[in-house]
Amino acid sequence: MPASSPAAEAAPAPALTWLADLHPAVQSRICHGSNEPDALIPYIAHLSGEELRPILTDRAFPGLCVTLEPGEARDREVTRLVRLAAWHRETWAHGAMPEELNDHAFVRHYGNKPVVVHWSAGGELVHQAIGDFKNSHIDRFMPAVDPKTGQLVRAPLATAWLTHPNTPRYDRVEFLPGDTDPPPGVLNLWRGWPCRDDVTDDSEGEPVWCQRFLAHMRENVCGGDHETYWYLLGWMADALQNPHRTSEVAVVLRGPQGSGKTLWAKLFMELFAPHTLTLDKPDHLTGSFNKHLQDKSIIFADEAFFAGNRQHAATLKTLITGDEIFVHPKGVDGFMAKKLFRLIIASNDEHVIRAEGDDRRYLVLTVDAGEHNQSAAYFGAIVDEWREGGRAALFQWLRGAYWRKMLESGAWDVRDRPKTAALQAQKDMSLSPATRLVHNMLRDGEVPGLYGADEKRGFVFVATRALQEAGRLGEEHERGLGEALCVLAGAGASSVRAYLGEGHARRQWRGYWLPPLDECRRRWEAHLGRKVEWPAGITTWGFEGQPPEPDDDLPF
Repeated sequence: MPASSPAAEAAPAPALTWLADLHPAVQSRICHGSNEPDALIPYIAHLSGEELRPILTDRAFPGLCVTLEPGEARDREVTRLVRLAAWHRETWAHGAMPEELNDHAFVRHYGNKPVVVHWSAGGELVHQAIGDFKNSHIDRFMPAVDPKTGQLVRAPLATAWLTHPNTPRYDRVEFLPGDTDPPPGVLNLWRGWPCRDDVTDDSEGEPVWCQRFLAHMRENVCGGDHETYWYLLGWMADALQNPHRTSEVAVVLRGPQGSGKTLWAKLFMELFAPHTLTLDKPDHLTGSFNKHLQDKSIIFADEAFFAGNRQHAATLKTLITGDEIFVHPKGVDGFMAKKLFRLIIASNDEHVIRAEGDDRRYLVLTVDAGEHNQSAAYFGAIVDEWREGGRAALFQWLRGAYWRKMLESGAWDVRDRPKTAALQAQKDMSLSPATRLVHNMLRDGEVPGLYGADEKRGFVFVATRALQEAGRLGEEHERGLGEALCVLAGAGASSVRAYLGEGHARRQWRGYWLPPLDECRRRWEAHLGRKVEWPAGITTWGFEGQPPEPDDDLPF
């Protein structure tokens, strides 16, 4: 018989790979040691039952071999050892780390503590203190071989993972959107774009694959106004092309239920998934524990009320324009981080935000789909188009060369946001009670309560206390009313006395003589620092008062 070739002699070798992978001392115990299968089974527990049975009956491995004669007794003993191996396999992680720890990482400095982090199924970063991590895996173990004796030691899984040389280790975490090559030692919280980012649509024209979405945005979200529509497109393109920086303007959507406010926001947010967040309470955005804000590109505050709380309003302004936020995860000290999210606010309420006279932080839009409000068919068609290629088409177009040119050349500038009528309405509703009462008086051309009039000159006398009582304001607002009336009376004006009322109720009141309505409105606009859209049909005071008496103090 011819001699076997080297290749033929080497063929059986792969079957003994399990043996070659073991520590030499363990190999010696299996091949030359005394019979101790229970003690040696943990070393080969990673093998399947089919692989174990022939090994346990092979006398070439005296340390493992079941020495009983073939028969039922030996079969029962082999089955027992296979089950013992299965138990070890279920409670130990042989060799490599278990799969559930593949996405875990050790971070040396998270706030003031070292932590173990991983991502939840929803894409949220979860952090655990070292002690909590160990306790969560208290029932799991790994084989650890003593380098001196080769003995297998049953070591806690968490401890073995923390000290394993292949465990991912980082110095800190940062959110670096769009960055695929973070600095050494930095765990980047960015999980990537949801669409292919290596393909762009560089054309100037709108993509045909998302015409329904864009039509809804143009006609219903932007009210058919081209300037507003173009600005909002640029705001979206800036978010996609420059995710590494923040925006100075938040988008505020106000309108009736079923008008498509939330639909527009939700579909746009899909271009940034999973780095988006929907909130329905102001505290979730302005509250203390806010780790959820660190790795977000778009935050949607849906039906979150920011107008009635001054503290919330002040915090909201800082969140919109600030470059950094103070991140405070539970269980660790807070730390400063880059603020990179853009904010969208939507509400059915009339008053959504506290907007000041010179406020440049908001693009406020009144959303109304008209006959399509609450139309399942209309909005369903938009969603269908979006799912059938619209999302990718818009993503590629807004990241394309045309919008890159608009942004880099300054043709689109975030500061050039349209001053919409909806924003003016928010500013009007954000005035203090005293200021709002005077503002409404100028809007209507009528003075609530008692007043005096000089029809010949077009002047009207407004008594501060009478105005306060007519407006049902408390005494604490009287001073604010006086200051507002003084603005209308003109620089250097002071309060005077005049008789108001009839019969026994007639007496002197202190107040201000105000000039004609158009002049008062000009002074008021200068005081507010903005133009006001006054009703076109009201241009003079509506006089029904009494002429001044000789005893009245007159400033003219």
